[in-house]
Amino acid sequence: MLVSSCTYSFRKAATPHRGFLEKPISATVRLVKHAMGETLVPVNAQRVVALDPFLAEDALALGVKLVGAPQKNLSEFQLCYDQCLNIKDIGWRPTNIEKIAALKPDLILGSTIDNKETYTLLSHIAPTVLYKYSFEEWKDTFIQAANALNKTESAQMVLAKYNARLAQFKTKMGNRLQKTVVSFLSPRPDVMVVFAKWSFSGLILKEAGVARPTSQMLDKKATLGKGGNIAYNLSPELLEDVDGNVLFVSPTSTANTTDSQKVLQKLRKEPLWSKLKVVQQGKVYLVRDHWICCGSIAANRVLDDLFKYLLNES
Repeated sequence: MLVSSCTYSFRKAATPHRGFLEKPISATVRLVKHAMGETLVPVNAQRVVALDPFLAEDALALGVKLVGAPQKNLSEFQLCYDQCLNIKDIGWRPTNIEKIAALKPDLILGSTIDNKETYTLLSHIAPTVLYKYSFEEWKDTFIQAANALNKTESAQMVLAKYNARLAQFKTKMGNRLQKTVVSFLSPRPDVMVVFAKWSFSGLILKEAGVARPTSQMLDKKATLGKGGNIAYNLSPELLEDVDGNVLFVSPTSTANTTDSQKVLQKLRKEPLWSKLKVVQQGKVYLVRDHWICCGSIAANRVLDDLFKYLLNES
């Protein structure tokens, strides 16, 4: 939330790491509230570092040219293409603090998931804002990040276009919506993971109005009872639980073609696989990790897949 605007001169504090001390700078700044308190941030930040793929995606969706981010993860999630080329990789889990300092950012944007402990240190490098992120509230996080970047109107336009695409999809699907059972499975090397309705793609599919298999309509309590929050492991003996009219499959390690093929080959060898109606009807489609995470770019990529495979529109 925007609290006030003013002109403010500030000096970055020294830290135990050599080279973190910067020269005094002056800028027009705004006081922004976030999960860790209030921070003065530049009105027009020019050197933005995003600590997480979640917040990096938000910035990219708003046309912000990042100088640093978990570039490798963004590429694996296929959340950016040419935009990623000039982004310096700062790592993720763990983040490389020295690399961030070397980039001389004027704003650091991140989530509270991994960055609470380093918040003070990061704040000595540049104004730092952290936001809470959850799959259910990705739109709220997007708006808050946009506020820190002084791009709230742009964020509202992005979400308006997304909502318009949802409405267009529903209109084109018509009576087929509730008759089309859409399932999503993420096979891993040692386990198969089913994402429930509270997952990222689960929420998008709910907004799109399509039906889901019973196994993916569990409430949070039931999902937790199976060992997860938004997802749970499925034994091969219960593979029929993911049957439907359409099955989207996202194998892990999608950036590594060899690993992905091995995962898929293992899935296809399961005794029940060939017995699934969706397999027999040839309605199984491979998708990328944007079905798993994280924000407006990924959400639109999920919609792209729905238009492509359910409406035959590319």
